[in-house]
Amino acid sequence: MSSLINRGFPIQRLEEKIKTTVGPIVHEAASLGPDGRVKVLRISAVHFARTGLRGTTLAVLAGAAGIPEILFAGFGSKERLFREAVENNIETRLRLLKTRMLSGNYESETIAVQRIAEATVAVCVDGAVTSTLTSWALLEDHDYAAKLHRNEIGSVEFVWNRALAERFGNSRSRRILSIQLVPYAVSVCLAYGFWLAALRPDAGGAAAMTQVFVAGIGETASALLSGRVKPGLQC
Repeated sequence: MSSLINRGFPIQRLEEKIKTTVGPIVHEAASLGPDGRVKVLRISAVHFARTGLRGTTLAVLAGAAGIPEILFAGFGSKERLFREAVENNIETRLRLLKTRMLSGNYESETIAVQRIAEATVAVCVDGAVTSTLTSWALLEDHDYAAKLHRNEIGSVEFVWNRALAERFGNSRSRRILSIQLVPYAVSVCLAYGFWLAALRPDAGGAAAMTQVFVAGIGETASALLSGRVKPGLQC
């Protein structure tokens, strides 16, 4: 800019040029709107899940979203965009888990635990909300992501307990599972789901591996209710 002024370029004309070229772009970035932000977050999540924060450029994201790179200015920085994408990914995964819980009918507490465990692992592997993005965040933005992950564990535990309470009330067996199994099972299911998402098997392979895993959770629930094992997950 100083070189243009030094060459006698009129300041008024220069200001007008800035307003006519930069102004509309800045306005467009500010008015991306809720739907536009969601679109950007979803597309960004897919790419961040593939190549992480450092391996993904704004140019790549802009090309994938089909919008000018300047529109990403509304997120502040690539790091903030990454964090918002991670948060949105976790929130979407929790909503999906809650939806799957609502549609379940269980014959017994043991079967309920097994089906709930299956749903918990499945949402971690689901293509739209895969937990791979959170895994990247734990590697590249650890302190921030660790807090989010702890909150996710607590939220999933709440969903488990609510699902059991809604179907089995305040029964003794439900209380046993909520105290002696759920805290352990939630952490184990999420850990397994994260590992399975990183492994990226095909849908059939993921389903088969999940079935084997949750069968162990169901056996542990049955053993706890029958008094055959002491508190603590042993599967």
